[in-house]
Amino acid sequence: MAQFNIDSHLSNGKRLEWLAIPDAGEPADDVLGKVKQAAIDKFGASVFLNHWEHVVASNGHITVRMYA
Repeated sequence: MAQFNIDSHLSNGKRLEWLAIPDAGEPADDVLGKVKQAAIDKFGASVFLNHWEHVVASNGHITVRMYA
Protein backbone atom coordinates (compact mmCIF):
# COMPACT_ATOMS: atom_id res chain seq x y z
CA MET A 1 0.00 0.00 0.00
CA ALA A 2 1.31 3.43 -0.94
CA GLN A 3 2.54 5.74 1.78
CA PHE A 4 0.97 9.19 1.96
CA ASN A 5 -0.57 11.52 4.53
CA ILE A 6 -3.98 12.85 3.51
CA ASP A 7 -3.64 15.65 6.08
CA SER A 8 -0.37 16.84 4.57
CA HIS A 9 -1.09 18.48 1.24
CA LEU A 10 0.00 21.47 -0.77
CA SER A 11 -2.62 23.95 -1.92
CA ASN A 12 -2.62 26.99 -4.15
CA GLY A 13 -6.33 27.72 -3.79
CA LYS A 14 -7.21 25.92 -7.03
CA ARG A 15 -5.87 22.45 -6.33
CA LEU A 16 -4.62 20.15 -3.60
CA GLU A 17 -1.52 17.99 -4.09
CA TRP A 18 -0.32 14.93 -2.22
CA LEU A 19 3.01 13.14 -2.52
CA ALA A 20 2.68 9.35 -2.42
CA ILE A 21 5.40 6.72 -2.29
CA PRO A 22 4.15 3.48 -3.87
CA ASP A 23 5.20 -0.01 -2.83
CA ALA A 24 7.38 -1.92 -5.28
CA GLY A 25 5.35 -2.81 -8.34
CA GLU A 26 2.26 -0.87 -7.26
CA PRO A 27 0.64 0.82 -10.30
CA ALA A 28 0.15 4.59 -10.29
CA ASP A 29 -3.59 4.18 -10.95
CA ASP A 30 -3.92 2.15 -7.73
CA VAL A 31 -2.14 4.90 -5.80
CA LEU A 32 -4.47 7.50 -7.33
CA GLY A 33 -7.45 5.43 -6.23
CA LYS A 34 -6.18 5.12 -2.66
CA VAL A 35 -5.49 8.85 -2.34
CA LYS A 36 -8.87 9.63 -3.89
CA GLN A 37 -10.66 7.33 -1.42
CA ALA A 38 -8.83 8.90 1.52
CA ALA A 39 -9.82 12.37 0.27
CA ILE A 40 -13.44 11.27 -0.05
CA ASP A 41 -13.35 9.95 3.52
CA LYS A 42 -11.87 13.24 4.76
CA PHE A 43 -13.66 15.87 2.64
CA GLY A 44 -16.88 14.12 1.61
CA ALA A 45 -18.24 12.35 -1.45
CA SER A 46 -18.47 15.52 -3.54
CA VAL A 47 -14.70 15.54 -4.19
CA PHE A 48 -15.13 12.38 -6.26
CA LEU A 49 -16.53 14.57 -9.04
CA ASN A 50 -13.49 16.89 -9.07
CA HIS A 51 -10.81 16.57 -11.74
CA TRP A 52 -7.99 14.27 -10.60
CA GLU A 53 -4.60 13.57 -12.14
CA HIS A 54 -1.30 12.02 -11.21
CA VAL A 55 2.32 12.53 -12.24
CA VAL A 56 4.99 9.88 -11.79
CA ALA A 57 8.45 11.28 -11.06
CA SER A 58 11.66 9.63 -12.27
CA ASN A 59 12.33 8.39 -8.72
CA GLY A 60 8.96 6.58 -8.66
CA HIS A 61 7.18 8.99 -6.34
CA ILE A 62 3.69 10.00 -7.41
CA THR A 63 2.11 13.43 -7.12
CA VAL A 64 -1.68 13.24 -6.98
CA ARG A 65 -3.58 16.44 -7.79
CA MET A 66 -7.22 17.29 -7.15
CA TYR A 67 -8.58 20.40 -8.82
CA ALA A 68 -11.38 22.23 -7.02
